[in-house]
Amino acid sequence: METYQAIILGILQGIFEWLPVSSEGIISLIMINLFGFKLQKAIFLAIWLHTGTLFAAIIYFRNEVKGIISNIIECLTLKRSKIKNLTSFLIISTILTGVVGVPILIFGIVKINLPGNLATVLIGLLLIITGIANLSLKKMKSSKQIRTNDAIPVGLLQGFAALPGISRSGITVATLLFLGYSAKKAIDLSFLMSIPVVLIAGIGLAFFDKIVFDFNSILATIFSFIVGFITIKFLIKAAKKLNFGYFCIFIGILSCLALFL
Repeated sequence: METYQAIILGILQGIFEWLPVSSEGIISLIMINLFGFKLQKAIFLAIWLHTGTLFAAIIYFRNEVKGIISNIIECLTLKRSKIKNLTSFLIISTILTGVVGVPILIFGIVKINLPGNLATVLIGLLLIITGIANLSLKKMKSSKQIRTNDAIPVGLLQGFAALPGISRSGITVATLLFLGYSAKKAIDLSFLMSIPVVLIAGIGLAFFDKIVFDFNSILATIFSFIVGFITIKFLIKAAKKLNFGYFCIFIGILSCLALFL
């Protein structure tokens, strides 16, 4: 990865992470078609770029993160006998995300070696699915409280976001809305769910040597964090008000046309 590529990819990750458009899918498309990356390398790097926006999310949701960590410590040290619903929700959803997402990465992404045009079409089709899911969303006005059992379907579906083109935030928000959560609570809970998942994914990529730690990979992460920190508040508000379904479908159709070029 060249320096200019690292800067561009970091900036894009910092923007698209907060929108239900699959930042992994869009960034993989750019790496494959503009920078000449192979599908597998593009996906692993796209996942790694989430590490930068992870820190932006931790700062933005710092009060919630502090509360969750404190609750876990209290339970482990027996200072508190009952775990909070939010904490148990995140633990269960993270485990179930791994149950679905890890096999997709190991037996799907790692094993499949598609040429650039077919990889582009695959990502395009998944973006179209994401777009259709976004357009079918119905915002709820209720203020349903967090239920631990709801973590099961949300966590399982979040695992499919390992596929480039399936928006993690899109699929989790859609599920939470279907379960009766308000738009605000669904989006906030969705991004809280991303924190442990991205953290574990980043550690996994590093442990299995799927990421080369050099100046450019670190630079991309830094730009991802800076831009993500600057844009998170505005873009999360935009995601709560606007529907990005048509954008996903448009990009998906353009990607599918690559098969005929």
